[in-house]
Amino acid sequence: MAAVALERTLAEINRVLPELTRLQLMARGQKSQRVVGKLHGTYVSSVFQPWRRPQDNVAVAHEAFARSHSKNGQDVSPWELFAEAEVDHQLVTLDRLCRTVHALNYFASDDPGIRESPQSSELPGSSGVPGLPLVLNVDARLLQAVPDRHGEFFGKVLALLGVAPERIVIDIRTAQTFDLTRLRRVIANYRAHGFQVAVNAEGVIHARSLANLLAPDFLMLEADVFPAAALATLTATLAQNEVRIAVKHVERPDQLDAARAAGVHWVKGYLLDQPSPVLAN
Repeated sequence: MAAVALERTLAEINRVLPELTRLQLMARGQKSQRVVGKLHGTYVSSVFQPWRRPQDNVAVAHEAFARSHSKNGQDVSPWELFAEAEVDHQLVTLDRLCRTVHALNYFASDDPGIRESPQSSELPGSSGVPGLPLVLNVDARLLQAVPDRHGEFFGKVLALLGVAPERIVIDIRTAQTFDLTRLRRVIANYRAHGFQVAVNAEGVIHARSLANLLAPDFLMLEADVFPAAALATLTATLAQNEVRIAVKHVERPDQLDAARAAGVHWVKGYLLDQPSPVLAN
């Protein structure tokens, strides 16, 4: 996306979505075309880590993470930033800011593979919509702060960008969400707006329960929690459920080997890639 077009998009977002006007979304430099959000003197930007197909390491999606710093350039932990959001409306505003910044930085990329990949519909875990998906985390507190209509605001942002909501995977930290009925309603809300949904499992029994009770699009597993035998058994068990399995925090070669042997759909971790503001292929 050209710098002028990006500036027009930012202006349109601020006009149509006044909730973000005071956050001062802005382009950072004419060449990089990166977008930075500003909230209470803290600047928020994006880094991305690819999800890869384990068999051949082809990038099949990217996950966004927030990076933040103060006016004097001092790094501020994103966890610290969210912890400082003491009341619900501050948390909602911060979460919306982060997701909007991530979407702008991702979908405004000049990388043709991100913008429109004709092969993406053939990749494991694809929604069939051209272009690689973007995975976005949702803070568990936000699920409590927003009583209903989850995904409505972000759907408006994507509409302004001309991006299909199917290219977004909402990653929900289920371990921090105890109300199953509420969680089902949250997932239904996101799906009603066209988003894909991922949930995180803490063990084999938990994974099977989540797959059966919630039927997510993706089941996110920790590499160090699921040894090779358990991963293979779970993958085979869920093969008929149309639940795609993604293994994260792959740090060692044996963990990658286990994921490959089990036939999981996606893998991600420092063994493969470091988070970076530059999108990896």
